[in-house]
Amino acid sequence: MPQCLISFGANLGARDSAIVTAARHLSQMPEVENFRASRLYETPAIGGPSGQSSFLNGVAVFDTHSRAREVLLWLQDLEQKLGRQRHERWAARSIDLDVVLHGSLVGGANDLTVPHPRYTARRFVLRPACDVAPDYRDPRFGWTLKQLADHLDAGNSSIALTGGDETTRRELGCLLEEEHKLRVFHAAPMPEPMSVLGTAPVTNRDMPSSVLQTVIDVADADDKPWISTFVPSLPDINDPHRRSRSVPRLVGRVQWTRPEERWPAPHQIWPSSSQWPEYRLEIDDLTWAAGEVVSAIASMRCPLVPIDDDQAWWR
Repeated sequence: MPQCLISFGANLGARDSAIVTAARHLSQMPEVENFRASRLYETPAIGGPSGQSSFLNGVAVFDTHSRAREVLLWLQDLEQKLGRQRHERWAARSIDLDVVLHGSLVGGANDLTVPHPRYTARRFVLRPACDVAPDYRDPRFGWTLKQLADHLDAGNSSIALTGGDETTRRELGCLLEEEHKLRVFHAAPMPEPMSVLGTAPVTNRDMPSSVLQTVIDVADADDKPWISTFVPSLPDINDPHRRSRSVPRLVGRVQWTRPEERWPAPHQIWPSSSQWPEYRLEIDDLTWAAGEVVSAIASMRCPLVPIDDDQAWWR
């Protein structure tokens, strides 16, 4: 029977009451077996309008024969019953429920992508997941949720961009550097513009050794976050060098939102050969994409405070 991992959060109104109600409802459904919930964690709001209250976040895992789309419909129905209103992305919400993983499913549609395309950057999902499903493996690259959580904590918050085209990645990097004051490493010299599908293999594209050495020297000097507009050499998951500050925590796969390149077009499925955790960045506007990257970087080191040690809060 497939195992399903969902996340839940709330920062508006009676946060704990809404989450408890949602968890109890799911646990009592006849299609749900072996329901287990993480501890609840308090986290700051990341992204969206300023001045938001902190979140309560957690995850639950359960076994089900129901398809991922059916689970999504349960969650959307619960959100509606609990008063969620969708006016602005990342705005305060009375309840937020997401399908994160569903068995070994890799695929998507306009309103559902599994695995969740951005959960790999979300410490507020990965750390709670270690309470209940540390050995659940991401079906795309085979890392367990505990390996992913430990990986985020090991080095600088960092993303190496790939896909899209070289010019877009450089322009995005410059925007992050100038407007958001992030440290950005660029490929040198500037390559000619070229169209590269979002599923281009992860490679350092024969990056000059001087550029790679700059990343190593500067990134190893402190704990500041960084972005690179290319992918440096990536070690094996078992290589101790994986924890180095010069190794990106995630590969950010840039995707244009043009119809022919929009998920789930057949050529946009995550490459099965990839062995490094990815973050999917779908863009049609560079300003929006820069904000998405900044939020991802913040999510990677999001502080979590468990509000208690009881994982039976939902009973």
